[in-house]
Amino acid sequence: MTEALPQQTTRGEQAKNKLIQAAIAQFGEYGMNATTRDIAALAEQNIAAINYYFGSKEALYLACAHWIAGFITERTRLPLQANSSGHDVRLTDKTTARQRLHQLSRTMLHLLTDDATLNISKFVTREQFSPTEAYTVLHERLFLPMHTQIAHLVALYSGLSPDATDTVLHTHGILGEILGFRLGRNTLLLRCGWQQFDPAGTDQIARTVGQHIDFILQGLSAQRGAVNDEKK
Repeated sequence: MTEALPQQTTRGEQAKNKLIQAAIAQFGEYGMNATTRDIAALAEQNIAAINYYFGSKEALYLACAHWIAGFITERTRLPLQANSSGHDVRLTDKTTARQRLHQLSRTMLHLLTDDATLNISKFVTREQFSPTEAYTVLHERLFLPMHTQIAHLVALYSGLSPDATDTVLHTHGILGEILGFRLGRNTLLLRCGWQQFDPAGTDQIARTVGQHIDFILQGLSAQRGAVNDEKK
């Protein structure tokens, strides 16, 4: 009897995870028009399992948002933070700030060029264009912390204020370039003559984006220095 409980918990967690993965795929493709029947079938679970584990289709949708936020945050934790405490880290030197930005862009590019994360991208893109209650989850747990910490790295290198609109826009520009390799996937593959993204291609993309990040950082830093010289 005591041995059965951990096994039931494991089976339960496996069933919930299968439902979430299937739901991300279905919701990413069809939004809330996805049916619980199709989700359950894709997950190879009984349709009643959705209500049993989540209570409703809407609650399952929110669970997908929480799962996505946790998944991406966990994989970008090291480039963004100096420790595993989860607290915002204030850095004090430009070299480390640049290194962290390069590490983050490389990590994100490897995630975004992996076909296994395509359904996640579809789900998140839907929330950007047609936000629901799930967008609040994604924003508070994923987008805002990431955006804020990148802004601090940009500000540290350039001397700008991390909360200034210009810094926020430059931060968004960096993220936009990285995300563009997912959104413009087919165009890039055709232009480069690639069949798919392989490790060598992704590394080449990461080097290119790294160069662009350096252009932005060095340009902002030089511009800031020129402004300060004019004030003297």
